[in-house]
Amino acid sequence: MSDFQNDFNEQSADGLSLPPWEQRENYGYLNATYLTVKGVMLSPAQFFHRMPARVGLAQPLFFAVVLGVIASFFSWMWALSGSSLQVLVEEDMAGAMKGPFVGFIVFLTSPVTAAITVAINAALTHLVLMLVGGNRLGFEATFRVAAYAMATSILAVVPFCGSTVGALWSVAVMIIGLYSIHETEPWKAIVAVLAPTLLCLMATGSAVGLLFFSLAG
Repeated sequence: MSDFQNDFNEQSADGLSLPPWEQRENYGYLNATYLTVKGVMLSPAQFFHRMPARVGLAQPLFFAVVLGVIASFFSWMWALSGSSLQVLVEEDMAGAMKGPFVGFIVFLTSPVTAAITVAINAALTHLVLMLVGGNRLGFEATFRVAAYAMATSILAVVPFCGSTVGALWSVAVMIIGLYSIHETEPWKAIVAVLAPTLLCLMATGSAVGLLFFSLAG
């Protein structure tokens, strides 16, 4: 039996089992968080294939908010560290402290931001998944994947590149999670995850282009 399989206590007759995060009374908060993050990041196919899809949205949303707050806190800490070094080479104290101030505001609003981000991400992803015919288990399954994919944001503890690596890792986890839990073709999961991102980038690019031409004209 693999280490991942040992991370789950309560298993139903159909082979499904709740993530450690949803068994915090058995594991404790810290251990449940660690085991869930480890499962999502290192064994996403097994994690999401074994996860029940119709047991509620509250627990995965709570997990996403907690990880979002942790990530925002460390991003703020790295901004503070960077500003401390910047003060040594710049005379503009206000400019040097602008980054940490913005980071602090982001940290304060991170619970709401994380919840909204997960909800929008799940909704757009599931919409595309429906269009390509890959939504076998419904919206709740997609939402649970989007919420637990926030586990990769823990990489914000690594300065400079951690958040970027975490975001890219999250895309891979989302793709693997969707085709594992919905038991659909991988290409459908890839399209569902990447299409909203590409559409947002295209919309942003179009808006910037229109603004540029309007100013130039």
